[in-house]
Amino acid sequence: MLSFQEIVDKIDQLEEANILVAALQFRIYTQLGKGSMSAATLARRTKTDPDATARLLNALAAMGALKKKGNAFANTSETYKHFSEDSPHYKRGTVMLREDNRREWNGLIELTKKGRKQKDFEGGDDPLFRREFTHAMHERSRLYAPDLVEFVTRKPVGRLLDLGGGPGSYTAALLKKDKAASAVLVDRKATLKQAKLILQSLKVLKRIELLEGDLFEIDFKQCFDSVLFANILHIFSPAENKKLLRKIHESLKPGGRLLIVDLFLKDNQIEPLEAALFSLTMLMATATGKSYSFTETETLLRSIGFGAFKRANLGRGCSVIEAVKKAG
Repeated sequence: MLSFQEIVDKIDQLEEANILVAALQFRIYTQLGKGSMSAATLARRTKTDPDATARLLNALAAMGALKKKGNAFANTSETYKHFSEDSPHYKRGTVMLREDNRREWNGLIELTKKGRKQKDFEGGDDPLFRREFTHAMHERSRLYAPDLVEFVTRKPVGRLLDLGGGPGSYTAALLKKDKAASAVLVDRKATLKQAKLILQSLKVLKRIELLEGDLFEIDFKQCFDSVLFANILHIFSPAENKKLLRKIHESLKPGGRLLIVDLFLKDNQIEPLEAALFSLTMLMATATGKSYSFTETETLLRSIGFGAFKRANLGRGCSVIEAVKKAG
């Protein structure tokens, strides 16, 4: 149970979050690069108010998100490495996603009052957003890939279908471990364009076929040994997921494995914390999505013809469910 002070402290964390998002939006870490400069100089470069900029920089330094010596500010090793655009390790996708998430969460009160409106999600996919989002998913996948690979490769991967796999990071990690495996990665055109670059850098592209199309419309082809369905379940409604899972079932060989990676809830709907919070994120970010429980998911899978369920915890609220297509 949170105490009064703990609740207040969590609310107050919004201050630090907004300070950091402001630093990203004004590209402060990129402007500083490997050098240092005064608040006045930085304000001129960012076209911001000098007094407000000085206060923002002082707050960042107080938090440990910048260094200050005299009147000059500079990046820390971490802020330069991950948030300066001239760094080879710049996390471009993570930066975009954090800025976008802040805008979404600002609308939570209004959304809670009036509910989700389908018209807010109408329109085509934004290629620029999709490009940066693909990089964000690649950066995020590194947190979970080692444990996922260990779980999946206890059996041969064989011919793998990765549906909506984004950058293909999980598939790349699996193919690096299982040298006999090959894969088909299905996603949107804008996503696959970035995935190709990422997979080339990971030196596994020759073993992966890129297949462009809508998951609901495209022919997955058949006779796969394994199907990876990572971070897709939470985007759609139960009816939409049932349609996709039936297509997956048809594409698998008897005895083939479906691997669903997601933030699954326990039956009480409040654990793990990350999955409970993520269900709100899906309310704001998708037309029909939410976080699903292990029980909901396995019940749906059982109705389609899957069984022999196994679960593994990947950390940070994320898990994988393995389901096997029944023979006959």
